[in-house]
Order: sequence, then structure tokens, then C-alpha cells
Amino acid sequence: MKIIKRILIGLLGLILVATLGLYFYLTSTKPVYSGELTLSGLNEPVEVYYDEYGIPHIYAQNETDAYFALGYVHAQDRLFQMEMIRRAASGRLSEVLGKDLLKVDKLFRTLGIHVFARAHAQKFLNADTSAFQKAALAYQHGINEFVRTGKTPLEFSIIGIPKTEFKPEDIYLAVGFMSFGFAEGLRVDPVLEKIRTELGAEYLKDLAVQTPVNAVLIKNFDGKGNIPTTDSLISFLSTALEKIPVPLWQGSNGWAVAGSRTASGQPILANDTHIGFAQPAVWYEAHLEYPGYRFYGHHIAGIPFGLLGQNHFAGWGLTMFENDDTDFFYEETNEEGQVKYKGEWVDLTWRKEIIKVKDDVDFELTIPATPHGNMISGILDHTEELKPASLWWLLNHETNYALQAAYQLNHSKNFTDVERAASLFSSPGLNLMYADAHGNIAWWAVAKLPVRPEHVVSKFFLDGSSGLDEYQGFYDFSKNPHAVNPPWGYVFSANNQPDTVEGVLYPGYYYPRSRAGRIEELLQEEKKWTREDMKVINLDVTSHMHAEIAHQLASILNEINKPEFKEVTSQLETWQGQHETDLTAPAIYYNLLSQTMRLAMADEISHPAFESLAATSLLKNSYEQFIGNERSPWWDDKKTEAKETRAQIVEKAATTTIQLLISICGTNPEDWKWGKVHTLTHKHAFDAVKPLRSIFNVGPFKVPGGSEVINNLHFSLDTTGYFHVDGGPALRKITDFADLENGETVSPSGQSGNVMSAHYNDQAEMFATGKSRKMLMNREAIQSGGRKLVLTPGS
Repeated sequence: MKIIKRILIGLLGLILVATLGLYFYLTSTKPVYSGELTLSGLNEPVEVYYDEYGIPHIYAQNETDAYFALGYVHAQDRLFQMEMIRRAASGRLSEVLGKDLLKVDKLFRTLGIHVFARAHAQKFLNADTSAFQKAALAYQHGINEFVRTGKTPLEFSIIGIPKTEFKPEDIYLAVGFMSFGFAEGLRVDPVLEKIRTELGAEYLKDLAVQTPVNAVLIKNFDGKGNIPTTDSLISFLSTALEKIPVPLWQGSNGWAVAGSRTASGQPILANDTHIGFAQPAVWYEAHLEYPGYRFYGHHIAGIPFGLLGQNHFAGWGLTMFENDDTDFFYEETNEEGQVKYKGEWVDLTWRKEIIKVKDDVDFELTIPATPHGNMISGILDHTEELKPASLWWLLNHETNYALQAAYQLNHSKNFTDVERAASLFSSPGLNLMYADAHGNIAWWAVAKLPVRPEHVVSKFFLDGSSGLDEYQGFYDFSKNPHAVNPPWGYVFSANNQPDTVEGVLYPGYYYPRSRAGRIEELLQEEKKWTREDMKVINLDVTSHMHAEIAHQLASILNEINKPEFKEVTSQLETWQGQHETDLTAPAIYYNLLSQTMRLAMADEISHPAFESLAATSLLKNSYEQFIGNERSPWWDDKKTEAKETRAQIVEKAATTTIQLLISICGTNPEDWKWGKVHTLTHKHAFDAVKPLRSIFNVGPFKVPGGSEVINNLHFSLDTTGYFHVDGGPALRKITDFADLENGETVSPSGQSGNVMSAHYNDQAEMFATGKSRKMLMNREAIQSGGRKLVLTPGS
């Protein structure tokens, strides 16, 4: 017994030693928030104060040191995120994650973002003579100093990723990846082409291919600024997009209210960008100061300049413009390796790619290109039978000045500077929402907009051989939709269609009237608006559009007149579109909508095609028209001999809805609460690994909101009965320009991507419950409660 006892004591001792060793190792990987670090590359000491939420407030004596420090502190919190973005954009995920990511890599190599990145880095970051070059390269030098000398993040050690320094092209990889998230045409166009060619025009009538007649349009106003003095393709794209371990942009809200309509007498700016949720969150906040410069911004991993932010006098936010900047072209080829372009035979060009695959052989990919762009048929898996087709994407055809534009925005000194910066953006298309302390408010749709022939419907595949569908140039920036100091006293965007400019309605993938209509409804109220009022709008969860669709479905159920549908029908009839967690109507409505749309469409176009379309604005724009058309050909189930009706499809959907809710929530309809089926979890790239999921994921949280309400905590049209949130506000941000130093914001989870940091998830509960915190810019307030990290120059 004594021997056994000694053995047990010895084992416990070993376990204790191992546990302590593991604890001290994990603790050693935490970011450094206080003390002193000696870094090679600095010219003079830099002070960094971290506030209670881990936001760095950087005080430098010159610009290059400020951006060097930003790069270093950004990397110590987000290096794994930076690594995943550059690998995803360049098609290099398989190299570290294995062959499961090969489809993703093939897609991105075919898109050619890495080609774009190399070309632009060579063109714009091959020297450091201009201010934006010096700042951008200093930021990257700071990242690389952390790569060389900082602690290795846990993810690198677990996966076995080698730490390698970042190159200038990696900045443009991040720009290109952001642009890819805006390219909704990659999902929509192949499905619409399938419907057009296989099912015919009758099936297109119930889909919002063009702007719906009830769309809420963004009004233009040319004011002046105040200045003090196919199936295989569909399946491949759908599968590849689902596997990308980095979130994509999906929408946004933004508005600015003029000082004439606020209690403070100064403009108020609000913004919440909608991006797929992941852990860590997308935006990284930082406050920079050096002589002559003050800026508080939200940054994307790997990009040196804040895409959202405010300086000493102005602030801006972004939403997705949703303009169409991608087109598929059918190509005519011959056996001589040529393609017909504008009626003439021209040679194809070829690019060879080698994709390294972890624990497997390298994969070789040869990509032909036409004058329109890279060919996709025969390159992506199982697309050999497709008619030859290529993808035109603005990113790959026009010089991109996004980096210069962001630098100029950050350093703007007056309204003219901002307007000039706005004109530089080409891709991705953005809505720039603006306000300043001089009383200006403005909105610009910033993008390079192609002039298409009048007959072209850009959501369908175009003719690449005749020349008849070719672009006829680009509109001047002055023709872009915009509103500057409009007399109605506000500007807004919820990814909705801008009104015509000189009779032209620019094509795109604009979102339905739900959010836009609600924002405009609320902002039209005659009152003196405050920052607290803006928070209420930010968190609004009412959708008149969804209420009206629910009433349509209730009317159909009433006609069916079955007693088992009585409670469901009553809930839908009386629902006013609110999405609170304690309501039952949203749980009933989204289950019924999901079942109805899938039963109606998937038999005609396939489940992958439906999944692809369901993730886009086009189907959301189509619900009302689709469900309202009793005679639509979509209602017939092609798998049966009988011809089904709308009533039969909705009846089947209602039966399944009740069964799902009973299985999840119980037999009492009062227990079918929205909060039980609508939850938010911020998923890390390790979510697929069960032992690591509970360590790296954040959540779940029961949350209000829903699809296309202002608090847009959206989800897939699922048929499991659950509506797990997969995207929404990647931040909430409000600034009253009467109190510029105390704007408010919140992150969905936290500032740091390091799981050992106290700031990994310290804002998650705040976000889920609608709370916010200050964006501090007052040095005295920052120093009084902050931790101080001094960065000193080394050899």
C-alpha cells in the first residue's frame, strides 16, 4: 500500500508540475501591455497607453514611429488573423491546413488576387518617398519586428505554421480579400444563368433581378461642403466560400444627422459594418498621435490605415455600395489556343500555379486568361462540361488607389481633402458616410462604375466574342451617387439602391427595403437627436417588410383552415415585425419562411444553388413578390407527377415548422421563444476541432435582432429549426461632433485575438446586450486609467 501511495503521490506531483509548466507557458504568450520593450527600427521612444478594454493609444514623436508602433501592437494581438488573411487571399491555406482547403486555394489562385497584390506592391510600395509609402512600410516593419522578436501565438504552435515576415504585397492581399467579400455576383450570377437557360423567363419573374418597385432609394443632392477658410460552378463556389476561415463583408448601416437636427447643434455620425462573425473580431481599434496629427480608427488586419475613424475635426463610416463590379463572359475558343474577342481571334495567356498541400503532393494548376479575365470553366472542380467562361473583376483591371485614399482620409484637414480621397476609391465599392465639426454631412458612393451597353443585364452571363456586350468606359466620379449637406438634414445607407444620376440606375446587388426603410422612417421624426437616440436606432429590431410577409403567409394558412395551424396563424397575423428574444412569432416565421422557400425552389435548381442564392440580397428582395404570386411555376414540385400549388407547399412547410419547434422547445407554443433558436457564437478557426472549440470560441449568447432589421444579427435560411447568427454588426460606432473625444463603440467580442489576453472576449456580453463604451481621445483621461508600455529604439 505504501508503494502504491508513493506512486500516486509521484504521479500527482508530475501532473502538478506539468500543469504549472503549461500554465506558465500559456501565460508567457500573452500580449505585453505594460513595461518597456526595446525594438529595432524605431527612431525615438514611443509611449503606448492601453485603456481598460485593451485599446492602444499611441503617442509618438514622428509619423514613421507611430505607424511602426501600430504595426507592432497590432501584430501582438492579431498575428494569426493577419496570417490567415494573407494565406486565404493568396491561395496558400492548404500549405498549413491540408487538402480540405484545396478548393479554397484553387478559387483564390484562379481569381488572381495575389497577382493583383504583387503588381500593386511593385507599383506603389517599391519606394518610400511619399508620406503614405513611408507610413505603410513603417507599419509593416513593426509587424515584422514582432514576428522576429515577439512570442509565437498558440495557433501557430498548434497548427505548425512557420512564422515568416510580411511583405508589401501582403498589404494588397488584405485589400483584395476585402474586395472579394463585396463580390456578390460570384454567388448570384451563376444561379441566375442556370435559371435563365434551364427554366426560362417565367421563373425569373418572381425574382428581383432588377430593382423592386417598392425599393427605398437613397436620394442624391449636389450640395457644397463648408470649408473654414452553373451547377458545377455553383457547387464549387458554394463549397469553397463555406470553407474560408476568415469572415467576409456582408452589408452595413450608416447615417449622419445634420447639426440643425441635433440637441448638441453638431452632426452625429453612426455606423455598424456587417461582416461574418468570427473570433477574433474583424476590426482592431487604435488611437495615434504625433505632432500635428490625431486619429482614432478601426483597422483591418494587415492594412496600415484606418478604414473607419475620426481625426481632429472629421469622422467617417462605411457601408457596402453593392454595385456590380464582376461579370461572367461566355468565351468562344479554338484549337489554336485562341479566344474570339470583338470578332477577332486573339491568343490566350497562361499562368501556372503550384499549390503546396500539407501532408500531400503539390497540386499544379494552369489558368488561361482572356481579355476579360481568368477563365473559370475547366479550372475549378467539375466545370469541364461548362461552356468556356471567364470572369471580369474590376479589381484585376484597374489601378487600385485604396491605400492612398485611406491615408488621405486619415490625414484630411478639410472637406475638400475628404472629397478628393473619396474620388480615389475604385474597388471595393463603398458608401462613405461623413460628418465633421464644421457642420458638414455627406454621403458618397465611391467606386469606379463601368458604362455598360443599354441592352446588357449584368447579372446574366455576357457574350465575350462579338464585342456587343463590352464596357464603353467608366463614369466620371462626379456622376457617382452622392448627397452633400441635403436640405432634409440627414444621409443614410443600408446597402440599398441609390437613386438615378442623370437617368442612370447603377446595377448591383442591393439589399431590400427593410433596414433602409426603417432607418429613414425613424430619422424623419421631427426632434432634436442625441447620441442616446442614435443608440436606440442602432439596436432597433423591427422589420415592417418581414411583418408583411408573415401576414401573407398567415392569409394562406387561413385559406387552408386546419385546426393544427391555428396558433401559428394567430402569431403571424398579429406580429408587427419585432425580433425580441422573448417573442414566439419570429421563431415561427423564419422556420416557415425557410421551409417554404426551400420546398419551392430547391427541386428546380438544386440544394447547392438554393444555398448560394439564399445567402444573397437577391432572394431577400424577392420574398414578397415570390410568395404573393399564387400562380408562380416555382410552387410545382418537379420530383412528383402531380402539380403542386402554393397552398400545398405552405401547408407542408407549416407542418414541418411545428414539428421542429416542438422537438426544440416543447409542445407548449408559449415556449417557442426566439432566443432559444437565435443565438450568437463567435467561432474561431479551431471551431471544427472539438477539444479546442470550448477554449477558442466565444459564446453562445441569446440575442435579439434578425435578418434585415437594423440590429442585423442575420443567419442562413436553415431547415434545422435553429437560426445561429453567422454575421452582423462587426462594431457599433456613434460620434457626436460636439464631443469628439468621447465617441462610443463596441466590439462583438474583444480587441485581442490572443486567447490568453483579458481582452479576448471582454466586450462579448456588452455587445450581445446592446451596451457600448467610449472611444477615448483625451490624453489626461487615457493616462489616468491606462497601462503604460514604452517602446524604445534598439540597434
